[in-house]
Amino acid sequence: MTNVIGDLTVRLHQVAVEPLLVLALRGKRLAMFGTHSAEVGEMPVEWHRPGDCRAPCPLHADRVPKLLRRYARMGARQAWLRLTPMLIRIPDLPDVAAFDAVLKQRSSRTLSKIRSAARKGYRARQFMLTSHVEDMHAIRTSMAFRAAGPVFDRWFLKPEHIAEPATQALPVASPCCPVHWTIWWGLFAPEPGHRQNKVEVGERLVAYVRLMRIGDVVHYTEIMGHRDRLADGVMLLLHHEIVRWLIDAPEPAAKGAKVLLYGAAEHGGEGLLTWKKRAGFVPGRLRLAELA
Repeated sequence: MTNVIGDLTVRLHQVAVEPLLVLALRGKRLAMFGTHSAEVGEMPVEWHRPGDCRAPCPLHADRVPKLLRRYARMGARQAWLRLTPMLIRIPDLPDVAAFDAVLKQRSSRTLSKIRSAARKGYRARQFMLTSHVEDMHAIRTSMAFRAAGPVFDRWFLKPEHIAEPATQALPVASPCCPVHWTIWWGLFAPEPGHRQNKVEVGERLVAYVRLMRIGDVVHYTEIMGHRDRLADGVMLLLHHEIVRWLIDAPEPAAKGAKVLLYGAAEHGGEGLLTWKKRAGFVPGRLRLAELA
């Protein structure tokens, strides 16, 4: 029943509140990037290319996923109350040096924060959620308020709500389909002897991103760091390493991605939008190809 109520609340917010946010905030938010709605370029993307899918693909339906229906238009009609997605266009970045140049242009301090976090020993990598349940719980309950508002997990989330913890060390599993997947990326601090569910892991998860790919689009569906580590620049380092992975495309799951999407310009406060700006995101539009 709790999940049903939660889903209905989210749906009501998307249908009734988000169009009002677009009307109230779009102009002001786009002005932070020196642009306005008429100047925001549109990028065509595909969500389902049968030739690229590999069985057993987790995306079986022929209907456009709900996530993309919020951010991209289909056909000729433009929905003026649609959210303005915040994007990084991966094909525009030939290498990591090009991305670093974008970050330096946005803020003179971003790269120094990333390098400082790396010098402190933080390392980014993919991980299995069941291997770090206790650390995940600690992150999600470390703050009562974040950029998006109050964090109800602070009072109501239990470790068992996240996942059933692993009872042994687990290797990271590759997704079964290279263009439709969910991958957990984490930033870890070395900590000899640190355990999760009595399994010694030797490192502590201090920040994470739940990354989802739907065809050309890769989306940050969850992104969070532990309160005690945020000042170390952990979120910037984690984000930087994910973008590096998408640019270098060292494995099939990263190849061919065109867009990294992180919510909308109308989401959260101006502080969150400033972070996105410094992280290289820009407001844009997406046009979604329909299935043939």
